[in-house]
Amino acid sequence: MNDTQIDEDEIDLKEVFRTIYRYRYMIILFVVIFTLASAGIAYFKPNVYKASSTVEVGTEGYGSYGGGQDILSMAMSPGAENTETEMEIIKSRFLAGKAAEEVDVLHRYYTTRLFREVELYTSSPFRVGMLRGYDISFELYPVDEKRYRLVLPEYEDENKTVTVVNYDKVLPYGQEIDTPYFHLNVVKTGKMTDKKYRFVVYDPKEEGSIAQEGVSVSQLSKYSMVLQISYEDNVALRAQEFANALAKAYLQQSIEKKTKEATQKLEFIDKQLKFITENLKSSAVKLEEFKKSSSTISLSAKAETIIRQMSEKETQLSEISIEEEMLTKLYQSVKSGKNLESLALVGVDKSKSSLAGMIKELQDAIIKKKILRADYTEMHPEVVKLRKTIVQLKKVIISTIKNMEKNIKERKVLLQKSIAQSQKLLDKLPADERMFGQLQRKFSVNEKIYSYLLEKRSETAIIKAATVSKNRIIDTALYPKDPIKPKRKLIVLVGMILGLIVGIALAFLRAFLDDRIKSEEDVSRATNVPLLGMIPHIKKDAEKLTVVASPKSAVAESFRHLRTNLQFMEKEKSSHIISITSTIGGEGKSTVSMNLAAIMSMADKKTILLNMDMRKPTLHERFGLKNTKGMSTLLSKHTALSDVIQHSEYSNLDVITSGPVPPNPSELIQGELMKKVLEKLGETYDVIIMDTPPIGLVTDARTLMHLSDTSIFVLRAEYSKKGFIRGIDELYKHEEIEGLGILLNDISMDRNGYGYGYGYGYGYYEDDQK
Repeated sequence: MNDTQIDEDEIDLKEVFRTIYRYRYMIILFVVIFTLASAGIAYFKPNVYKASSTVEVGTEGYGSYGGGQDILSMAMSPGAENTETEMEIIKSRFLAGKAAEEVDVLHRYYTTRLFREVELYTSSPFRVGMLRGYDISFELYPVDEKRYRLVLPEYEDENKTVTVVNYDKVLPYGQEIDTPYFHLNVVKTGKMTDKKYRFVVYDPKEEGSIAQEGVSVSQLSKYSMVLQISYEDNVALRAQEFANALAKAYLQQSIEKKTKEATQKLEFIDKQLKFITENLKSSAVKLEEFKKSSSTISLSAKAETIIRQMSEKETQLSEISIEEEMLTKLYQSVKSGKNLESLALVGVDKSKSSLAGMIKELQDAIIKKKILRADYTEMHPEVVKLRKTIVQLKKVIISTIKNMEKNIKERKVLLQKSIAQSQKLLDKLPADERMFGQLQRKFSVNEKIYSYLLEKRSETAIIKAATVSKNRIIDTALYPKDPIKPKRKLIVLVGMILGLIVGIALAFLRAFLDDRIKSEEDVSRATNVPLLGMIPHIKKDAEKLTVVASPKSAVAESFRHLRTNLQFMEKEKSSHIISITSTIGGEGKSTVSMNLAAIMSMADKKTILLNMDMRKPTLHERFGLKNTKGMSTLLSKHTALSDVIQHSEYSNLDVITSGPVPPNPSELIQGELMKKVLEKLGETYDVIIMDTPPIGLVTDARTLMHLSDTSIFVLRAEYSKKGFIRGIDELYKHEEIEGLGILLNDISMDRNGYGYGYGYGYGYYEDDQK
């Protein structure tokens, strides 16, 4: 990087800091405004508390129906996918509604304290029973111990069919209020300590949706089966209670499913028991009657063996018939897709436990899909995944049932053949013995089936009584002491930073849109015309010229510096003619002219100041001189040169005022007499300073600049436009004006304690700003 690039970077950096410093008060104002606004937002923003409980997702029943991990077992096996499904279930509106049955999320009571609205969860001094008029905000004002004032501002329902305008009545506590718009009852439960309350009762139909808004679930680690159930609420106690209630509801829903399964099994067994009990009673009665009528009849050893074998086979046949009936019912349910959630597998051989495992997984998938569909569409990824799993499971279950039914039919055929053979042997026995054996056989079979069903019923009843969830609560939610939101310090800090950014951005925008000259860099970057000097702010109300009144001030020193620079521009002639002009009025050319003339005279240079601005004369007022005659009368040949020269109160400084305003000042200035006047004055004075009219308004200044040895163009900081520099540059390039230079007036000293690059700033001198 070369030196020029470094210099440009330094200039740009200086300009950045200069712009920030120039608009510092505006930036500070924006910072203060944004900080106060963000503090107000942070204060009025309601607190949000978060309570969390943790539960372990159990794995019971998954992957239990086969020796290997096929595609179905993988689809429903424990892991990330199952955990994600469980998370969606916990976040569902269905489960949130179950938890909301234990925690009141519908009734909201508010009051105002320290200008901020706070909710009264359990500390409300009144309760509202609402039958109609949900989701409406009411205002309540206590009147006395027995009465209150109920106010309903203008209200329009969602369908825009009902409008209430300023309902306002004083009513006794406990009285039902039934209007076409609402039906409620306010009951006082405590002392009314506030002047105003507000309450809203939400629609019970939306209870699940309202409660669901604050629910969030997260997995503690990627492969963990532990979930964190969190609930956010404006009330810390309600957040704690709901987080715990939601965890319990999650466990309860799995328990209810198992209990429902056991109940279905008991109903099926009881139905079978009723039929078998009747058969057992009937066979017992017939056997007893036969024994009474034929008391001498007894079975031979051969008959007892045949009857025992037949009884065992018929018992087996009855058991597999029950199993076949259950499989038929199961097949029909799976095929039709009806009542799948409540399928109960009873009487199926325990060795076929894979079917029970598949049915359980199918029921779990159906329940999960039902819960998710309460919140999501059929196209939700979790719902799509469960739908595919359900279809696959149904196919496998139907295939398994068919194989089991085929096996049962084969066993039934074998048993029936064996029973038929035994029946042939039994038919060869004597009639009484054969009859006695048949009756005893039927009684024995019914008795065994009855015992079998009683055993199954007992097992199922024990399972139902001992039903527990496969999931468990690890940690209950604790009372959150501090709110998680809003982050008040952060909000204020962000507001402060945002105010700073906006303030700085607007400062640079203003600087960009502001076409006024700010500093010497604005001049040096825009033109090659030499900068002769910079003048600090000069007080206009000073009784004397600043360089005389405050000779040690920064202003006086700046004019000394200008005087030095002008001395280097002097030609080898008896006098130095200096013209001072500006683009428009107000840039300070007259003030500069007077002070420059004074500083020249203080250097023992005989100086004369000519007021060539004959259209708007002002110099005579500052010097306290008469203006009855001057340059206008001199150039119009009404007075002699010696008659218009006036002595000022300052040594070595004379003044020729403008004189009365002439009708043709341009013609007077452009005449040959003007040159002769300057030549004549040059014989007497060392320095001739001409205060010319603004060059942007009239052409007089151009004429005078061509008659001058040095021409000073005055620009005023924070006033003159940057475009003015282009006009000066045009003069410099295209018109042969000798000694053209720029003087930057009214520059601010606050920025750098600025100097001209010669080692010190003007702040070193006594300042007239004291």
